[in-house]
Amino acid sequence: MSDPRQPLDLALLWHMHQPSYRDPISGQIALPWVRLHSTRAYFDMAWLLERHPEIKATFNFVPILLEQLESYVERGERDRYWELSYKPASELTANECALVVRHFFSVHLETGIKPRARYWSLFRRFKEEGQDPQSIDESDLRDLQVLFNLAWFGYGTRVEFPLIDELDRKGQNYTEEDKKNLLDLQIEVMRRLLPMYRKLAERNQIELTSTPYYHPILPLILDSDVARRCQPDRPRPPRFSWPEDAKTHVQRAIEAHQRAFGMPPAGMWPAEGSVSPEVAALLAQCGVKWIASDEAQLWNSYKGCNLPRHELFHAYNVEHEGQTISMIFRDRGISDALGFTYSRNPASVSVDDFMRNARAIRDSLPQNGERGLLVVALDGENPWEYYEASGRFFLECLYDALKKDQSIRTVRVGDHLRENPPVRKIEHLHTGSWINSDFGIWIGGSVENRAWKRLGEARQFFEEARHDLSPETCAKAYEHLLQAEGSDWFWWYGEPFHSENDEEFDYLFRSHLRQVYTLCGVEPPPVLDRSLYPPKDAAAARLPSFFVTPRFGGDRPSTYFDWLGAGCYELANACSSMYQAAKYLDKFLYGFDLKNLYLRLEALTDLTAEAEELTLRVRLYAAQDYCAEIPLHQLSKATLYRIAEDQKPCDPEPLTMVQMRSGIIELGIPFEKLGLHTGDVLRFSAHLLRNRVELEAVPMGELAQVTVPTPAFEEIRQWP
Repeated sequence: MSDPRQPLDLALLWHMHQPSYRDPISGQIALPWVRLHSTRAYFDMAWLLERHPEIKATFNFVPILLEQLESYVERGERDRYWELSYKPASELTANECALVVRHFFSVHLETGIKPRARYWSLFRRFKEEGQDPQSIDESDLRDLQVLFNLAWFGYGTRVEFPLIDELDRKGQNYTEEDKKNLLDLQIEVMRRLLPMYRKLAERNQIELTSTPYYHPILPLILDSDVARRCQPDRPRPPRFSWPEDAKTHVQRAIEAHQRAFGMPPAGMWPAEGSVSPEVAALLAQCGVKWIASDEAQLWNSYKGCNLPRHELFHAYNVEHEGQTISMIFRDRGISDALGFTYSRNPASVSVDDFMRNARAIRDSLPQNGERGLLVVALDGENPWEYYEASGRFFLECLYDALKKDQSIRTVRVGDHLRENPPVRKIEHLHTGSWINSDFGIWIGGSVENRAWKRLGEARQFFEEARHDLSPETCAKAYEHLLQAEGSDWFWWYGEPFHSENDEEFDYLFRSHLRQVYTLCGVEPPPVLDRSLYPPKDAAAARLPSFFVTPRFGGDRPSTYFDWLGAGCYELANACSSMYQAAKYLDKFLYGFDLKNLYLRLEALTDLTAEAEELTLRVRLYAAQDYCAEIPLHQLSKATLYRIAEDQKPCDPEPLTMVQMRSGIIELGIPFEKLGLHTGDVLRFSAHLLRNRVELEAVPMGELAQVTVPTPAFEEIRQWP
């Protein structure tokens, strides 16, 4: 019997974004991320869709990304990392050697470095053991130059260009010719990118959309005081309100999109999903037909109305100041799972979870003849380095499942809106972003407020000085201000986000402001000579300082004081360039006595209610690898397995030192059961799973490490 219900429309919206990396002083591109993401995500996503013509999607290109792509391809510009890579290893100065060692491990450890034995060996020498960069020899340097760039190539390029796999098989002892051929290949990949997307758009497989030019938080450019609507209790900087700048970002984005793709964008993803009624009106006034944001914007727009969840899966009209624009909202849970969770699991497991959730949404919709719309929106470049094979297995499995399932139909957003004009209306659009439905990442903290103050001072100075400038100088100074209004500076200034390039971002932001004053003929304020950051705190990870022996069972459970000598990772602030809405774990403590390794995981909330679905998995790496499995609803079934050469678990043994109360899980693992002796090194990580789907891993992006101690450990410990 056929299913009378409408298929569910699925809009996959991939946001492609990189900020401006151009040094305002030298004019050179300072950082390599446009180039390196091009050889993986930007190329891979289009390449794979060419091979799945039944799958439709929407790609949102930020104009400053398009501008930088064109600078490599059409103007022959190169970034500093490319120059450090291209320069013969024998000619690198001592300072350049140090820069290569510092920055050329900037790729995901598990998927980029560990699978390459030579790269892993160099990582351990210079990152784990802390070997002096000046000790690196010419062969090490050349291999590091090649391996860093090689690790950033994705699957599409490997099929199209056999050289990549040839160099991977070679593994080490690369020549200068090998390196030159690889770097030249990067530029060839970049040259093919935009034509691939144009072709997909011309055959109506994808829709191409845009974002205001330099990716500003548009509501705050219009008027920074709107932050009080969604975060009334947080401090605010002096008011920044330049509506003409906001309009310039929008109009220039439309013009750039027209040049790149031959037509203006019908839709926009406002930077960070940041919206307000005033932004909706501005975008509609400029000719934009639809915008997208996070589901929290919908719930907060109907606050107090108890809107049913199935109302998320439809488009709305937003009206303000006589302007109307359509708006869609992403499903946060599924989008975040694709961005953060699914990479931790086998592709088939993750795709089954995705499809199960999508079908459940379809089944939840009232049978009233309306076609529902599930929006899955996230970064199109950042997740894939965490996936096996750069996400190819997952995406191919997903595309195959979608082609077979008649109850779900992939669509371009614009097509859905034309076929299903919105009948719902939002009277009072909530002001906020896709993160916590406010602007707390970009404004309100001490460092970002300081940045807004400096930006506001420079903007006001320019406004007063512009009438005395030549048109050419005025345009150059204004360009620096527009770039300084981009969201990324404030992202990295705002807690809790930090990167290896914090110093570079701080320098670039201040340099844009310095150039405004310089072009206007005055000396920049001395305050712009100093970093906006306060002095850095100590590293988040605390090393074990003395033995711990927590109590298991009995009348007196272990307490915080039993763990005082443990090492600790603060997990709530362990963030990267992507934001994850839902996190589970707050702290990861680890320690030992002479016989056992001890682990303690502290959750953000009580896990008892969810325990039946949750499993803790601990992976342990030494001469022999092991895995511990602890079902949280049945601790007596906790088991330690040895991992055989075929990666299958074998030789199970019960784990008896396991306990859980509310949001705390503790366990002990005897060194003897792991075949370890004094002086042996053990690396490990902990993974929280719901059913078979991994939710979170700690520590994030690395392994914890201990050395099996001697009785003298406490006598030689390093006190914090």
